[in-house]
Amino acid sequence: MPINYLKKIQLGEFNEYDFRISPSKAVESVIEGFYVFSKDPKEETHLLFSDGFPVLVFLQNGEDTVSVKGEGHATEIKAVWASAGTIKNVYVKYSHCTAQIFIVRFHPGAFYRLFDLGATYFRYHPVAAFEPIARANHFSIKSFFKCHTIEEKIAFVTNYVQQSSAQMDTPQILHQTLDYIHKIKGNSTVRKVTSDAGVNYKWLERSFLQHIGLLPKEYIQLQRFIHAYFELVEGENVDLMRIALSNGYYDSNHFLKDFKVYTGKTPLQYLKFQSACC
Repeated sequence: MPINYLKKIQLGEFNEYDFRISPSKAVESVIEGFYVFSKDPKEETHLLFSDGFPVLVFLQNGEDTVSVKGEGHATEIKAVWASAGTIKNVYVKYSHCTAQIFIVRFHPGAFYRLFDLGATYFRYHPVAAFEPIARANHFSIKSFFKCHTIEEKIAFVTNYVQQSSAQMDTPQILHQTLDYIHKIKGNSTVRKVTSDAGVNYKWLERSFLQHIGLLPKEYIQLQRFIHAYFELVEGENVDLMRIALSNGYYDSNHFLKDFKVYTGKTPLQYLKFQSACC
């Protein structure tokens, strides 16, 4: 999802224009939350990032479009996109029509079973149009956009999930391991995670690939980077070594390498880009 919205989700930065609505108990094992964000008309281009939670990002109207730009290519997506996995150096540019974004954020693993997808579906294309997935699973995007209020949209998605026959059977120990990784913000190693969680590495690797579509190391890296990113963009002084070490990086060079991979820019280049967009 757009990293500026993910930042608000992770840090709980909500207000009357940007807010979270909790799912009902009937679907809370599938949906982590519903989110509404008002897009600043000055902000046309955003970096996309995934913290491992698959999302559906609905534009305001069924005819609205975005341009998704990766290295050397751009794709136009209409109405709604899905994203998960590891997103590297991909940006979204909005049409001027969209003023409000509606996001459904799924628990890792649940999305794939709900829409009958392999967990590695997004491995090589982490940002994709939702339309072919929806068509194959009888999710009517046209009917969704006939819903005019946020409450109606939430009810539509909730009813769809409740009517699904998919079995949401992610192992409890995997849930606990994911919660542990989130709690420590990825500031650990795979070996330490397996030791602290009391699980076997081979089992953990197999379970991650089966349910999450990522290796444990990749998932930990996502959590580590996103929190280092928050510290960078929130801070007044750019002290890369301090940020790197406080978030579990061996040194600033390792953080710089990750930053370039995920954003396509150095931290200073990215901060200048972000200032120019706002």
